[in-house]
Amino acid sequence: MIEIPKFHETFIPILKVLENGETLNTRELYKLVIEKFYSELSKDQLEQQTKSGDTLIINRIAWGKSYLKKGGFIEFPKRGMVRITGKGLANINKSLSLRDVENSSGFFEFYNEENNNVDSAPKMIVNSSPQDLIDEGFDQIERQVKDELLNN
Repeated sequence: MIEIPKFHETFIPILKVLENGETLNTRELYKLVIEKFYSELSKDQLEQQTKSGDTLIINRIAWGKSYLKKGGFIEFPKRGMVRITGKGLANINKSLSLRDVENSSGFFEFYNEENNNVDSAPKMIVNSSPQDLIDEGFDQIERQVKDELLNN
């Protein structure tokens, strides 16, 4: 059985869906990525939700899209719309890892523009999306509370 992809595993599928250079609505992008690359996921997997109630597969594709934008591989020409860039086209047939995207020119400049401080740019490469980290934190707290209740 195929597993739900990690957010960085959606990079190439996102770029492949945008390969023709067309500008797509974000919802249409999610739908096409799922149809073309993750149609083998079970109904339960496709309906699995994050702790905040978002659909997990869409959440992961959204984080992949966000990282690709920060790296300059895609752009948002208008609100709710997405399009591949020349950089994205140039990398579409490569194995594009999280490290590649985070080390690409433009990625940390994105954070520097937001924060205006080089020291505040993230330095650690993590294979989990922020939502995955939040969900893991909730699970850990829940386990601790259950253990404490059982001990008391």
